[in-house]
Amino acid sequence: MDQQKLRLFLDLTETLNYTETAERNYMTQGNVSKKINALERELQVPLFDRKNRQIQLTEEGQLLLPAIRRIVEDYQALADTLSDYREKKERVLTVHTIPTMPNYLGFDRLATFLKQHPEVHLNLKESEEMALGAFEIEKNTVYFFRSMSQIVEKNAIPTEKDHFVAVLSKDHPLVDQAPINLAALAKENFLLLGQAQNSYYSVEQLCREAGFDPRITYQGTRIDLILRMIEEGLGISLMMEKSLGDSLSEELVVREILPTKESYLYFCLSEETDAQASKAFFNFLHSYHSKLE
Repeated sequence: MDQQKLRLFLDLTETLNYTETAERNYMTQGNVSKKINALERELQVPLFDRKNRQIQLTEEGQLLLPAIRRIVEDYQALADTLSDYREKKERVLTVHTIPTMPNYLGFDRLATFLKQHPEVHLNLKESEEMALGAFEIEKNTVYFFRSMSQIVEKNAIPTEKDHFVAVLSKDHPLVDQAPINLAALAKENFLLLGQAQNSYYSVEQLCREAGFDPRITYQGTRIDLILRMIEEGLGISLMMEKSLGDSLSEELVVREILPTKESYLYFCLSEETDAQASKAFFNFLHSYHSKLE
């Protein structure tokens, strides 16, 4: 039912004057009359008695007045609820990220933006799929992900590079070598970080480039568990250096390897986004990136 017609009906019950109602609603008297007549046809009852150049509510109009008032009030409450929801939604910044984001500059960029915009609420979602950019872009979601190749697109903003290193126990026989020739690790047990069905980059490929097939004895998504296993002498691991952060204990060491492989960290956002918080964050990233160039 047309809300404008119902609102004009309520206004006219107050003024009982077409001219005054038209002025209050920035309409012509003729348009107000047409709207009221259309409402009467829709309801199939006369709402006003128009005799003697004066108008009065009919019995049907008086009967329907409380119900119409409730409809208009309920509709306004509904509109207010939706408006509040949209406002809050536009202030929510949804970021899908690799689990190790706090160890990268991307996290610093995000934290700086949130400090500058305390009205924005963060919705952070971690996923191993971000490790290889293996995801479908949703319209209003920002992605922080790793790519094994450089990306040249205006909706992808680079933050930094990273590269593979070896993580060994401190008493490993190769601990004094720097860098370590990857082929020297051919007989080791490899503990890999990443999903079993979709390896966090193909460490296998890197090892094959060094001339051997790695013996993978464990693959999982918990970096703390893998590091603990290395401490216990259950194997070694190849990980992106910065993903380690400050998580290494005194029982572990990191060594450069040859060959290695670089990765690139990016923020990405759909060009079709219409979420204000997402657009504001990306404008911030573009501005920050431009200052560094």
